[in-house]
Amino acid sequence: MEDSILSLPPINRHGFGEEDTEIKPYKIHVSSKYLELTKKKLELTRLPHEAGKQRGWEDGTPKDVIEPLVDFWLEHYSWRHQEAHLNSSLPQYRTPLSIPTKISTPGSASPPLRIHFLHIRSPYTHAIPLLLIPTFPLTNLSITPLFAPLTDPPHPTSTQPFHLVVPSIPGLGFSDRFTSPDVEKDALRHTAELFDDLMKRVGYEYYVASGTGCGRESPAGIDYHLPRMVGEMFPESCLGVHLLDPVVESPRFLNSPILWLSWTIARFLHAGIWGYDKLDWKAIREQETRRDERKLVKRRGEEEPLLPRTVPTTARSLHMLGLTEPNTFSYALCDSPIGLLSLVCSALKKKIPTQRLSNTEIIDVTQLLWLPGPECAMRFWSAAAKEVERQPEKRRRPKSKVAITSFGIDGLSLDEYIPPIWAATKHNVLFAQRVSGGGGLTAWERTEVIVAGIRGLAKEIRMSDSRLKANVVEEIAVSGDELISEENDREEGDHGLQLDVESPNTVVALNVN
Repeated sequence: MEDSILSLPPINRHGFGEEDTEIKPYKIHVSSKYLELTKKKLELTRLPHEAGKQRGWEDGTPKDVIEPLVDFWLEHYSWRHQEAHLNSSLPQYRTPLSIPTKISTPGSASPPLRIHFLHIRSPYTHAIPLLLIPTFPLTNLSITPLFAPLTDPPHPTSTQPFHLVVPSIPGLGFSDRFTSPDVEKDALRHTAELFDDLMKRVGYEYYVASGTGCGRESPAGIDYHLPRMVGEMFPESCLGVHLLDPVVESPRFLNSPILWLSWTIARFLHAGIWGYDKLDWKAIREQETRRDERKLVKRRGEEEPLLPRTVPTTARSLHMLGLTEPNTFSYALCDSPIGLLSLVCSALKKKIPTQRLSNTEIIDVTQLLWLPGPECAMRFWSAAAKEVERQPEKRRRPKSKVAITSFGIDGLSLDEYIPPIWAATKHNVLFAQRVSGGGGLTAWERTEVIVAGIRGLAKEIRMSDSRLKANVVEEIAVSGDELISEENDREEGDHGLQLDVESPNTVVALNVN
């Protein structure tokens, strides 16, 4: 049986001697036989019986939610239509990138990986290069609501525009997966290397980066650790990173005595000093009240959730979910598109409980996970969790420059509120913003929050680092593209949400409705 469901051209490997540095335009085309196979699997699926009274979402995705989605997938959904839409509206490319390794055994080197990415250039000459990292396990094709606000703002003279490079993580979407176990065990580090190499190959010597998902809500904290590692490993090229809800703790005396002392005094006084804000104390008081209520529930012997929101440790979570053996889950998910659909529905319900996505949007997310094989996401998740556990608490690298977005300033989130200044134990915090509510699927629900955090970071860096100012966009412009200067701002209403498409690199704002 073939192990790939994508009809992709083979790589010219030649013993991995000279690397092919060509960037090639890319169009998605999934083999018809795998679309037929998906249809057959949907038709032949046996759904489980539900026991007794309907319990809603308590036991996971209800059957009355799955059945209409399966019917829609079979009878109304068209991947070919979505494929044509993506190919016509997004400038897609692929390029092979080598993975630096210390392996010297003959024949053990890892082949180059073909990384699929979007390169969406702003029409303005003062735009800044931005590496936009998709929310795990989504692909670069799933965060389209962010593209137009970042590349073509309504008032580019007062709001900073960006040139976007949006890659897919190896093994997700249409990027090749890691093929060597020695490389895969350091999946986060090697992905950070690939993304920095990609930015340089596209022509951006200096750039800023941003995650698009909340670190503490992300599997194994991938949405925090991956952008964090890009900034830490490549400070000479990645001049700053925007992080959402980073995986950090309150300052401790042994690790950060000065920050611990500041935290202790400011907390005692409940004062807006040393990076703290009065809103931080309000959120923390609300969290403490909720914690006391949970303790009271426990003393009364009332039922608590099987999986608490405060996850004890990464290792324990992995054992609870079976991710220490990612292949075990993979056999089930790779053989059942409905099993994967159920997992997607459950995840979406937890992320955005009040948001009603259309059937097409739900199947789009599922299909983009189903096509390359969900086992790649499972292995990346498992490898990333183990890699984070191996990392020493005290890292020798200098602190990277970051902007921090903290959710839950209203104190209503189920997760613990993290004041932005706590990130100073690991990072040099240049900009911070506090936002009410939880993160959810931020790229869909809270695009303005991500955009504001990125612009806040860029503003601070441009004020202090001339390298970002000197990044001349014309040097990387593709012939035939017209750039619009900062002074010649567009008149509002010229194109509405849709820009004229004149070349493969023209910005296209998707209709997200």
